[in-house]
Amino acid sequence: MADLKKLFALSPTEYLVLLTALLFLPLVGLLLKRKGFRRTEKFFAGLRRSERSPPAPLETVQSIARMVSIAAVRGPYAAQCLVQAITLWWILGLMGIVSTVRLGLYKHGDNVEAHAWVLYDDVTVIGEIDALNDYTPLLDVNMERESP
Repeated sequence: MADLKKLFALSPTEYLVLLTALLFLPLVGLLLKRKGFRRTEKFFAGLRRSERSPPAPLETVQSIARMVSIAAVRGPYAAQCLVQAITLWWILGLMGIVSTVRLGLYKHGDNVEAHAWVLYDDVTVIGEIDALNDYTPLLDVNMERESP
């Protein structure tokens, strides 16, 4: 019952972002599995809004990121960090908000872990973990990047 109250308390924009994330998280996951990272990234970069919006307040971007996180955790598709990051990056891009997906690696002993997170104005808005500073950034993807 408390979850239903929270759902009704969402703003229209938050509700729309939540529904969009619920629909697109599985699509992003499927494209990543079938087409790989580079082709998935190019596909969603091609669906972006061509003009930039004025910089959005950090609170707005964090609210959008929260809706993607909720959809990933509570929705039917349990999305991992890369799927969440690409979905958020694309939704922000649709709104004309420029963000960056950062991919990084963390090596400890013989183990290597990969992680993806989204930065807006140099602030991590999705994918925050305790050991994030231990990850070595490998690739930044943003909407300005031209396709080769």
